[in-house]
Amino acid sequence: MSSDSFKEIEHKFIVDDKFDRKQFLHQLKSLAPLRFEKISVRDTYYVLAADRRHVFRHRYDSEIQQLTIKSVELDAAVRTEINLPIDQSKGDQRATVAAFMKALGCAWSGEIRKDVEVAYFADCEVVFYRAVGSAKTVHCIEFEAVNPPSVEEGLQILSKYESLLGFAGRQRESKSLFELLLLDSAPASIQSVFNDV
Repeated sequence: MSSDSFKEIEHKFIVDDKFDRKQFLHQLKSLAPLRFEKISVRDTYYVLAADRRHVFRHRYDSEIQQLTIKSVELDAAVRTEINLPIDQSKGDQRATVAAFMKALGCAWSGEIRKDVEVAYFADCEVVFYRAVGSAKTVHCIEFEAVNPPSVEEGLQILSKYESLLGFAGRQRESKSLFELLLLDSAPASIQSVFNDV
């Protein structure tokens, strides 16, 4: 596998309440995605006492269940992401994952819930979602490259879809959802490490 095999390459754009979601979804569907889904997602994030350079995430929704490790970067556009699938037929493994993370030395955890509308293309996933954290809510458009051969080609894929959907040149968000929605509610000792990235 190449060094880019475990890279998440995505751009996130925060939109306000005036954003025309219906028009955006109409425009998105006009690009003929392979499929389009509406999904409710629960993401539980974990921070280890001994490692503040990564966050762990347990994702559970109707399509997938996985435990993920993500690197913490100054700009979340390109970061390490390694996913371990969890057997969906066993149901929600939240308690098992929490016990596992506790055994690894979990210092803190928090939850984000998302209502997601996603278009799947061969080379990109384009998503509109409303994400709710401990005390904040954001509305986002995300463009994520799917299995690009390199970071450079992944960024070109994002640029293509951003241009097609009117996001070229817009100010994107460099922080991760974890930072946007959960970090403020974490203990000061955890916040200080992440703020020093």
